[in-house]
Amino acid sequence: MGHRSTRTFLMVALAAAFTLGVAASSGRAASDAKPVVVKVHADWCGTCTRLNPTWKQLESEFDGRADLVVLDVTNKDTITAARATAEKMGLMPFFEEYKSQTGTIGVLDAKREPVAVLKGETDISKYEQALNEALAEKS
Repeated sequence: MGHRSTRTFLMVALAAAFTLGVAASSGRAASDAKPVVVKVHADWCGTCTRLNPTWKQLESEFDGRADLVVLDVTNKDTITAARATAEKMGLMPFFEEYKSQTGTIGVLDAKREPVAVLKGETDISKYEQALNEALAEKS
């Protein structure tokens, strides 16, 4: 296998493994569904690079309170994997609307409705406010 085909195979295998994990976890009852924080990312995106510390902080602060998902649109292979993830997690409307807007982070409630969609925002308090609103809607 050439380097490119090996990479493609690995990307597809990784997407399949993630999809299986998502499918297993998506069997939970609707009342157990969590809000989702979703980042539209591309390796070539300067805004995405600037958001990396913010995303790491979100992962740390929101762990257990929300599902965090990165939809990577760096290239054709990652877009295919991101589309599969979005389909399995009920995020296709978000993916279709924002797939070309890298550096976007959305906070969606448990029903996958957007509470806040922020572009290039590094202020954690805005995400905390949106997540608290999404959690309140679940109650």
